[in-house]
Amino acid sequence: MNPTHTTPLESGNRVQLPADWADALGLHGQVTLERTSNGILIRSGQPLSWDDIFATRLSVHPGDATTTPEITELSGDDLLF
Repeated sequence: MNPTHTTPLESGNRVQLPADWADALGLHGQVTLERTSNGILIRSGQPLSWDDIFATRLSVHPGDATTTPEITELSGDDLLF
C-alpha cells in the first residue's frame, strides 16, 4: 500500500479512496471524518446504538424541542402499531 495517492475532488465534494486502502484499513459502510490542522482524517465508523439513533428524534411539539410532552390520556388503542 503506497502511503500517498492523488485523486480528483468530484462533484458534490466526493473523494474516492483506493479500494486496496479501504480494504486494508477496514473502511466499509460509514466512516468518521475528523478535521485536523493537517487535513482530514478518515476513520472506520463507530456502530450506532439505538440510543444514538433516537437521541436526535423529532419532538411531538413542532418548533419546541425543549418541551417534554405530557400524556393526558392513554388507552389501549394508543399502543397499537
